[in-house]
Amino acid sequence: MSQLVTRCRGRIDYWQCNNEPSNTGLLWDDTAPEYVEQLTAFTRAVRAADPCARTVLGGCGHDVLSSPPGSAERVFFDHVVEHGRDAFDLFSVHLYGDPHDIPDHVEPVRAMMRRHGYERPVVAGEYNGPTLFEFPEAQAAFQQEMMAAFASPATGADAEPPDRGTMRALYAREAELPDSLRMFLEDCPAELAARRDRINCRQVVTRNVLALAAGVSRTVCWNLASEIPGYHDRLNMMGFLFGKLALLDYDGPELTGRHPSADAFARLAGHLDGADGVRRLAVGARPDLYVFEVSRPGRGPLEVVWTAGDVFTGEDEPPTRIERPWPHVEVHAVDAFGVAVPVTRDGSLVRFPVSVTPVFLSSEPA
Repeated sequence: MSQLVTRCRGRIDYWQCNNEPSNTGLLWDDTAPEYVEQLTAFTRAVRAADPCARTVLGGCGHDVLSSPPGSAERVFFDHVVEHGRDAFDLFSVHLYGDPHDIPDHVEPVRAMMRRHGYERPVVAGEYNGPTLFEFPEAQAAFQQEMMAAFASPATGADAEPPDRGTMRALYAREAELPDSLRMFLEDCPAELAARRDRINCRQVVTRNVLALAAGVSRTVCWNLASEIPGYHDRLNMMGFLFGKLALLDYDGPELTGRHPSADAFARLAGHLDGADGVRRLAVGARPDLYVFEVSRPGRGPLEVVWTAGDVFTGEDEPPTRIERPWPHVEVHAVDAFGVAVPVTRDGSLVRFPVSVTPVFLSSEPA
């Protein structure tokens, strides 16, 4: 680590010690005390080689955030937070599952640090969606096939591993599977692929806005692209679970192919350029309505607005018109897909349709 950080000094600012260490047996194969020991040595080397660099705690993942108090995963991280307090600068949380649970996922990690007498800035080292975590019917169908494959694994020299057997069984039964599961399969019907893409675009916006409003200081979208140009294997379970989350793809040897989510990401980044704060606004008797004010010094006002709804079918519901105070001269509205949203004005009030698709309301042309 000392040699690596010295070589990259001034070019790499953040160094993370492993990933999701509480996910034992998969991403870390030892105990919490042993992780603290490695984290301490890791951070000592980083700080000695580059005093300006910062160390990021191995990500606190869905295995922790979705588990109940007292679970092995939470106990693991509680030990790390207590005994590794001086060995990291940033607490990394991984934001998967229902985007609207993000505030409830960020606060517990802060509470964990406060319980031990300190607090570090929270960053999102991973986020993206949709994933199977969000669709109970899809997750149940997937787990049924996986349990069957692992309960009676094939034998013999040429036997197929259970994970590949699971995927083969899913493709064999594709027509019987719920659409919320089929959309993750390669070569699924075009309308399902498009629906998954639209959910992905919406969540690129909602996950970031919710995280920033919860005080997360930096987010890193996972993932950028496949590690291997042109790699496709529809029986690869990791590819099935997460492969379609990539923002980019290869065009030959060049990483120039853009998925719809890449455009949504770029659009969001453009709106948030120069932002120094995001806060949710109270909207009275509409708990399903999400309105966020973005502070952008030197730029015009910006609000991001959407309604809660079913993640898979929500876009099928008709939008509702809302009214917002808007004392500014100019008003423009565009949604997460870059489509202009019609706005009418009545003095200092504006009215426009909202749905599960986020709308950017600003005084600047899109």
